Amino acid sequence: MKRIFLLLALVFTGTAAFTQQTPVVDSVIVVKQKQHGAAWACPACFKITKEGGQCTADKTPKIQLGTYYCQHCVKASGDKPGNCSTCKGATTQMTRRLCKEHTGNIKKTA
Repeated sequence: MKRIFLLLALVFTGTAAFTQQTPVVDSVIVVKQKQHGAAWACPACFKITKEGGQCTADKTPKIQLGTYYCQHCVKASGDKPGNCSTCKGATTQMTRRLCKEHTGNIKKTA
């Protein structure tokens, strides 16, 4: 009787061990896009460059794309929309689309 019980226990544990296999899932290949470095734009002439600092043509400080800035006093204010801390004017996000609109490369949509 002990041998039958031991044999059943071994068969049961062996069966339980092999039935807990992970299901086969179709593998999905995720292609990561290449991250480019930060781009900067001049708020006066709206030229986009890879390096920050001052614009060589206008001598105004460049603003990083994606951040908000005040159009009146031309100061960067951060990553969230709101009002300028200096002149209390509304901030605008510096984007490639904004630069293209100001340089005349794209038509403004209504």
